Amino acid sequence: MPPSYTDDQIVYAVRDGRITPAQLDRMAQGMIDLVNKTRAAMSVDNYRFDVDAHDEVAHQAAIESIVMLKNDDAILPLNAGPVANPSAMPQKIAVIGEFARTPRYQGGGSSHITPTKMTSFLDTLAERGIKADFAPGFTLDLEPADPALESEAVETAKNADVVLMFLGLPEAAESEGFDRDTLDMPAKQIALLEQVAAANQNVVVVLSNGSVVSVAPWAKNAKGILESWLLGQSGGPALADVIFGQVSPSGKLAQSIPLDINDDPSMTNWPGEEGHVDYGEGVFVGYRYYDTYGKAVDYPFGYGLSYATFEIADVTAAKTGANTATVTATVTNTSDVDAAETVQVYVVPGKADVARPKHELKGFTKVFLKAGESKTVTIDLDERAFAYWSEKYNDWHVEAGEYAIEVGVSSRDIADTVAVALDGDGKTQPLTEWSTYGEWEADPFGAKIVAAVAAAGEAGELPKLPDNAMMRMFLNSMPINSLPTLLGEGGKKIAQFMVDEYAKLSK
Repeated sequence: MPPSYTDDQIVYAVRDGRITPAQLDRMAQGMIDLVNKTRAAMSVDNYRFDVDAHDEVAHQAAIESIVMLKNDDAILPLNAGPVANPSAMPQKIAVIGEFARTPRYQGGGSSHITPTKMTSFLDTLAERGIKADFAPGFTLDLEPADPALESEAVETAKNADVVLMFLGLPEAAESEGFDRDTLDMPAKQIALLEQVAAANQNVVVVLSNGSVVSVAPWAKNAKGILESWLLGQSGGPALADVIFGQVSPSGKLAQSIPLDINDDPSMTNWPGEEGHVDYGEGVFVGYRYYDTYGKAVDYPFGYGLSYATFEIADVTAAKTGANTATVTATVTNTSDVDAAETVQVYVVPGKADVARPKHELKGFTKVFLKAGESKTVTIDLDERAFAYWSEKYNDWHVEAGEYAIEVGVSSRDIADTVAVALDGDGKTQPLTEWSTYGEWEADPFGAKIVAAVAAAGEAGELPKLPDNAMMRMFLNSMPINSLPTLLGEGGKKIAQFMVDEYAKLSK
């Protein structure tokens, strides 16, 4: 069950059969188990946790979540003067956008929590002695623009060397309780960005949003773009660390950013009709769809820039079991900036009996490297990494054959591809007169029987099957009990021979 189901969606999912009673029981038991795990700590008299230590965990999590989408002319990191670089003249910075003062640090509705502390970006600047002029620019709602706020923001931008614009989705624009009907940010924010960019060409946009927003329509107005999502209680310090270069951004997109909402495969089924929505994409969700069908995207799955540069080399894949493998690669930081890179491993299936995506992410690891440093990383791929869910077997199934393994830094930035041959799990289904001739050929027992049919035909013991491309196409897709429609009484003899031989071999 997808973790994004809300309470009302669970009710509908149970009603529609997408969640079984057994699955619902497991969900309830999981919640009970979680409560029981916390019981010991909660029963300690006068128990107190370390607020500052917890805040530092939130700080580090936020740092690693920030994804740098764009950094033209190396506009980032900024120079805040003596705090970051004592030898450089500080830049005059303008901060525009209410999100900088009133961060949207969490989702809406039932996801609300009470933080132990809350540090905005403006709070962080004040704590660190970094000077910046601030203008809110807009209100955090879906109301029309305020001309006075816009005018103040533009004037503030005119007097700055660089502008940090904090844009995004207010809480009213997205929630677990309703579906968004657009990927666009509020029009008043885009209009303000255009006005600010006309007054100052050095603009960096910092986004606050729970799920992706369209970037292409306004990206020309920004030299830098940071996708910061909803960063939690320590988002302000995390953003300052990245923006002023204390750390290099290392986040990667967990969701493709499409050029248009209508490019998404769900749009053929959404928003549904008569109270019902079909999840018609099947396995072709997100990058699995975009990459399989060659659809252009704005930013691909797994994408994320850094202040450093990296190189991946010496990629190998070695079989470790019948259907398992291990992947190794050497990652080198080719810059003078300490930073982290995420090595991503995608599995490419060979010819399959079912529709499978072009490739799927099956492993990744983030490695921190000092300037010029190299490390070898290893990622193990278990049997599930190569499997698909088979309706026929009602189980996970690994087909025998060669699989390609791609190693890269996004789903569309692959450094190298290697191959590994797997044995398969050997699963078979009983063959019957309703099994197609092609299914008989693909089965270990069936293949022997098909060969026996051919030999008996050559010997004159059975009718000889026509051997041409057109007939082969018909044979492979038809049940063997349909052979009489092609071969008359001879087809009936062949089908009976095959069923009888299978009964002997499969005992």
